[in-house]
Amino acid sequence: MRHGLRGVNAIGRILVPVDGSESSTQAIDFSIALAKRQGAEIAFCHSVDLTGAIASGANPYNVMDVTPIVETLEDESKAVLGAAAALAAAAGVPATTRELAGPPVGAVLDVLFERRFDAVVMGTHGRRGASRFFLGSTAEGVLRRADVPVFVVSQSVTGGAAQAAFSSIAVAFDDSDPADAALAFALDLAVPGKTTLVVAHAVDVREVYALAASERNAATAAIAEERESARRLIDAAAARARERGISAEAVLLEGDPCESLQELVSERGIDLVAIGTHGRRGIRRLFLGSVAEGVVRTARVPVAVVRARAERRERT
Repeated sequence: MRHGLRGVNAIGRILVPVDGSESSTQAIDFSIALAKRQGAEIAFCHSVDLTGAIASGANPYNVMDVTPIVETLEDESKAVLGAAAALAAAAGVPATTRELAGPPVGAVLDVLFERRFDAVVMGTHGRRGASRFFLGSTAEGVLRRADVPVFVVSQSVTGGAAQAAFSSIAVAFDDSDPADAALAFALDLAVPGKTTLVVAHAVDVREVYALAASERNAATAAIAEERESARRLIDAAAARARERGISAEAVLLEGDPCESLQELVSERGIDLVAIGTHGRRGIRRLFLGSVAEGVVRTARVPVAVVRARAERRERT
């Protein structure tokens, strides 16, 4: 019997793509801590794209012996997977390994959909541009298409945040379905008496001014209305948490959503951020879409990226 602290939507199986990088190691450590907390099992996977590797090194003027390339890639894959499995075994966490074949995005998503995992854990360099994720475009592809929550772990994550204690969880919240899904997931992870939930919403004054000007409305009135609406929204969300016996606080932020959320994380000692995959545009846009990408890239704590439940049911 699993003995971890598990919520209504239990995390029983975790998929962890690995590649041997520093950020991948951070993801492995976090996944092991998460598995111990939830009483879950882990499946480590590594994709070997033989066709891509051979094509990148092919010489059109000579016949190339691809055997050394194939052997090197397969040896590296076994070493990476073996090291991850050894760490899990040392922590007493049940884990399996699986070597995948083909381009990483498709390979990871295929095994994710085939085996019905409850969550994915991946690492990130926190860089800009094409290399911003530890698997490059792979992690971005998985984030965009995964139908389960994806925990993204920066290589800068250390200390309590890496231990999946979830003593303080910040939920980036607005009036969208993905935000509702992120809140529900955070509530499932929270433990009454041990977790404090911080429901946060940022009012971007610059954006409100621009919208008010374009619609010829008074900016001051528009900002006041947005603040009042946001306050009602986050107060109701915090009340939902308290109904489940979870300590909760509603925090109204102001300014750039990504920057203000990062400041909140630092000031409050947050050890997990939960955020939806996309949201509405316009005056109620918050923490989602491109903002979520910014949060994932710059966060110094793990970020749980959650797709709306309706979208997950439709994909299933």
